[in-house]
Amino acid sequence: MTKIGIIITILYVAVIGLFRWNSFPELATMPLNEFGDFFAGVFGPLMLFWLILGYMQQQSELRQNTKALELQADELKRSVEQHKELVKATKEQVQADLKALEIEEIRSLREAHPHFTITGAGKGMSQSTKKTFNIHLLNSGQPASGVFFTTDPEIKQIPQNSIVHYFETGKKHKLTWDSHTSGEAPEELKLVINCKDSNTSNYTKVFHMVLDENDQYHLTDSGWVS
Repeated sequence: MTKIGIIITILYVAVIGLFRWNSFPELATMPLNEFGDFFAGVFGPLMLFWLILGYMQQQSELRQNTKALELQADELKRSVEQHKELVKATKEQVQADLKALEIEEIRSLREAHPHFTITGAGKGMSQSTKKTFNIHLLNSGQPASGVFFTTDPEIKQIPQNSIVHYFETGKKHKLTWDSHTSGEAPEELKLVINCKDSNTSNYTKVFHMVLDENDQYHLTDSGWVS
């Protein structure tokens, strides 16, 4: 646009010079006020033309700048969206990793646990005035230490005589009490086993049993708490 303005300016001056060539000698003797009026009349339209041309050029540059800003805004918006997607993907990956870590931790804990099972429970040997009851336990899991047994309702002979310092894998243990010392066997019995697992973490196993008419206990429920 500047080149067009220069070309038009040159053509304008050339046309003015061509038409007023014979009047140029009069400029030397022309009074200053008339000289100023001459140049104002000649170059006034040219100055207005450059003013309009400058305004048009400024508008064009503003449109270009606006378009560039819009492009930058679009690029920034796309960048923000990509960042959001990246954050979302990272969050999902972190959650998946935490879930996998939790599962692995649970698996590791379970692998360190003992696995106590009751292989038999109920009346054993009996005499006329005394019945003897046994609970046979097997540890098919990891070794356990500091094993301590309690019952609900309380059977005094079990916590007093049944502390196992180290319950190895594959080993059996028998809990025994008699009716002469501890009274009649309860119809519903809860056996609680507390110990340390192979990671020295606290481990608790609970068994719920009921007594039948033959004085034999049957397991109704069991569970562990680490």
